[in-house]
Amino acid sequence: MVAAVKITSDKGQLPLVYHVQSFHLYLAEIAESIGAEWVVAKYFGLPFDPFVDKGKHTADVGKGIEVKWTKYDQGQLIVYEYDRPTDIAVLVTGEAPNYVIKGWIPIAMAQKPRYRHSKQPTWWVTQINLQPIENLRKSHYEQSAI
Repeated sequence: MVAAVKITSDKGQLPLVYHVQSFHLYLAEIAESIGAEWVVAKYFGLPFDPFVDKGKHTADVGKGIEVKWTKYDQGQLIVYEYDRPTDIAVLVTGEAPNYVIKGWIPIAMAQKPRYRHSKQPTWWVTQINLQPIENLRKSHYEQSAI
């Protein structure tokens, strides 16, 4: 069985169709992304409720952190058109229970032409272009994100 999940933004600009091999794999990916959000919240000492559906209207963590997850250790941080430019994107890689916070970048910076994917309406930021996560607390983005 192949599952296709239609994802539509709150602005109605999309829709994207996200294909996975099975519904069970789709659920596993959702669980992994929630795990990644939890890891970021724990890193910053912030409360996290995995049962609250935040959608795209509120941050995944804190006041303005959008968590991006990939199972690939060398994976890239992917930003979408519907991501809020005022947020900070944090890349987490790995699979439960072994997650690694790779770094962060303001979404407004990530949405620059240099990161634009040539075949998709997305921006792909390599890990070398991310700031270390420990620098977020020392930056002027701390007040708006954490």
